[in-house]
Amino acid sequence: MNEPEVRRLLGYISAGYDNRQLSAATATVWTEELGDVDYDTAKQAVRNHFRKPSPRAYLSLDVLLEQIRVDTRQTPTAIEEDVRSAKARGFIEASWPARQALPRPVAARLAQARMEFAIAAEAIEAGVVETPRALEVGSVGRKVPEP
Repeated sequence: MNEPEVRRLLGYISAGYDNRQLSAATATVWTEELGDVDYDTAKQAVRNHFRKPSPRAYLSLDVLLEQIRVDTRQTPTAIEEDVRSAKARGFIEASWPARQALPRPVAARLAQARMEFAIAAEAIEAGVVETPRALEVGSVGRKVPEP
């Protein structure tokens, strides 16, 4: 985000959530820390934070950054889950390090695959699709030996 977008985000937080006093210094610091985050991602992180059962009344920069990491699946646990899932679907090599974030194109492909899987699962549950074979999950685990 650039400084005008950060100021708009701070205004959004102030007007809708915590009535903070805006300052040029705050906008400068937040711009430095949020420079590689797009506005829509940051705004959604603000909304997600305040939708929690017990959100902090005053949203600090560190809490927002953590919410962005959670929302964009950049926590260590989410990274490991994504790597396992991408390996199982054959999107990356089996040698990819478990704690190294996926490249953006692979992460986008995984998100798309998960969305398609969720849509297919919903159709099966609704009875629209009669055979669960419509779900493709890739090669998970080892093959069971033939008897």
